[in-house]
Amino acid sequence: MANYSDIKGFTVQTLSSDTATSQASTGSWASGTSLNTARHSMGGAGTQTNGIVFGGQSPPPVLANTESYNGSSWTEVADLNTARSTLAGAGAYNSAVAMGGATPSYVANAETWNGSSWTAISNINTARGDLQGGAGASSTSSLLAGGANPGGSTVALTEIWDGSSWTEVGDLNTGRRDPVVTGIATSAIASGGLAPGGTANNSVEQWNGSSWTEIVNINTARGLMSGVSADSTSQLVFGGYPEVAKTEFFDGSSWTELADLGTARQSMGELGSTTLALAAGGSPGAKSNVEEWSTTPASEFSKITEGQLYFNSTANAFKETVTDLPGGSWASGASINDGRNASGSAGTTTAALLFTGDPVSGSPTGISANTEKYDGSSWTEVNNTNTARRECFYGCGLTNTAALCVGGYDGSAKTSNVETWDGTNWTETTNLNQTRNSGALVGSSTAAIGFGGIEPPFTGKTEFWNGSTWTELADLNTSRYVISGAGPSYTAALAFGGYSTSYDAETEEWNGTSWTEVSDLNTARYGIGATVSSSSLNSILAFGGDEAPPANNKTEFWNGSSWSELAEISTARFQGGSTGTSGTGALFFGGAPNPVATSTEEWTVNLANKTITAS
Repeated sequence: MANYSDIKGFTVQTLSSDTATSQASTGSWASGTSLNTARHSMGGAGTQTNGIVFGGQSPPPVLANTESYNGSSWTEVADLNTARSTLAGAGAYNSAVAMGGATPSYVANAETWNGSSWTAISNINTARGDLQGGAGASSTSSLLAGGANPGGSTVALTEIWDGSSWTEVGDLNTGRRDPVVTGIATSAIASGGLAPGGTANNSVEQWNGSSWTEIVNINTARGLMSGVSADSTSQLVFGGYPEVAKTEFFDGSSWTELADLGTARQSMGELGSTTLALAAGGSPGAKSNVEEWSTTPASEFSKITEGQLYFNSTANAFKETVTDLPGGSWASGASINDGRNASGSAGTTTAALLFTGDPVSGSPTGISANTEKYDGSSWTEVNNTNTARRECFYGCGLTNTAALCVGGYDGSAKTSNVETWDGTNWTETTNLNQTRNSGALVGSSTAAIGFGGIEPPFTGKTEFWNGSTWTELADLNTSRYVISGAGPSYTAALAFGGYSTSYDAETEEWNGTSWTEVSDLNTARYGIGATVSSSSLNSILAFGGDEAPPANNKTEFWNGSSWSELAEISTARFQGGSTGTSGTGALFFGGAPNPVATSTEEWTVNLANKTITAS
């Protein structure tokens, strides 16, 4: 006989913890047992449950103290032969190495640890201190990089210890004090540090056994941070100066911010791995507190996927994985080359186009023909429009290889001029029927509607573009300019905001034939950025704008029937370029008021596990 569940039900996976984007993202810091001797700027080696810290400073003086950790308590063991701070350490609990440091003068001393005592070994070639971490699996194989020499100069020198001698090898590309160096002698990674003058650095370099290669930077520039890794393909960094609580993880291609330390600090002793790490002591002052980092064990980790339904046995709750729109946020992106406002734009968050605009905000004659292309990481200047202008219609086109530049102000008069973009060049084509500027566009470069604007007076006219000619259709209910629009096509669009007799909150929906008034924006404004195209009319973002004045930083989401407020943009602005294809992804770049902005902000929405509740 068949089981009822086979006929009518389905199996729900039981997990002990929530799904997550990566094993590292499940990590968190928890308080551990305090050190016996409060200090900072020490070395460390070993694992979270079998490790040592040594040296450091508890001002004054510098220390020789060594403490071992068994996962629950610290025990004082044999001291270093040379008391010092800002030294590097690497290796295992019973096979470690201490390198360089300050006594307080910078020294070349090196020592190895055998599990019970320290033995002086050959000095490093260049005396130095201001070190943070070191790479190496044992006392017979380690790597030292960066720091400062006795003259106080920042160095890029790298040295390798083979168990009998130190050899100078390929220098870091960027010399710096206190880079956090982790991994092993043949595969290491160096992150952050302090440049000459004490400026925080965000450079990251990988070591392949013979040379360093610059790779993607950490998100937050800092020095005096701590870190751990097994090799050059991953790294966990935490604390530091000046952003002293942040934790970031490198997965081999990019950095992700994770849970912060409980206590903001710098110059900690560190040991362990990217899944089980320990942060001991630190400054300012001399701290004794210890924090332990742990992630969900690999055997229990389950990767997050939209649409998952599961039972969390620890939380005793059914959960589903959804795109968490209310949890979306704005973050800084690559700056445009030519700051401006009142520009045209098109495309997506990884393939955007910015063209024309006013490089001097508020100027009655400021115009530009410049065009820039975005590939998801940087802006590149490409061929200009044929007619320089500002206040062309906002938004049209799904990529940066096909777009329309419509209407605007050319420095002396309003224009009906229209140009098409083919990914390389702009070509003049059929003009609008009505000369105007500051309208909006929805659709593609071959099938779009343009609506609103000012001739003067304010207009509500709507025109349809079929790829070769413009045809007048039904007007908006409310004539206005500096209006914004979004939607999936020329037959389904949304018009919102703008200026008529005052700042406008009105929203109208287009069904291919006529406009219908629907729910207003929460905040009346004009020059609003928007996700210019979407798969439907129920996932649209509106952000920024001018609200009588000043510039606005609000973000609102349209769900098909009403607007709701979400996370604000960092820089309040209006009449910037904007792109995006739904409420889950958008870009906002440039804009007014003075000075004209060059910054870009990117809206992203992550997956989230939501508890299912019965009503």
